[in-house]
Amino acid sequence: MTGPMEALYLYAQEHLFRFFLEQVEGYHVYLHREDQYTERLRALLNESGKKLLEDLSRAKLNILTAESEAAFQAGFRCAFELFR
Repeated sequence: MTGPMEALYLYAQEHLFRFFLEQVEGYHVYLHREDQYTERLRALLNESGKKLLEDLSRAKLNILTAESEAAFQAGFRCAFELFR
């Protein structure tokens, strides 16, 4: 991302994302289920498995972050094109 785009993304992340996530039906249920499933899985794993789960979770988070940034940039580009 360019500097200005990154600044806008950080602003949106800090001030707007929570509002929009609250609009998503079932969002809190999804969060709760993810926590439950993760804890249940951790209870079944040995230390090696727990390390692998953490690595997988970190990789998934990196992918989600990249996808979120791309979606933000795409949305911004669409808005720009609409108001040109």
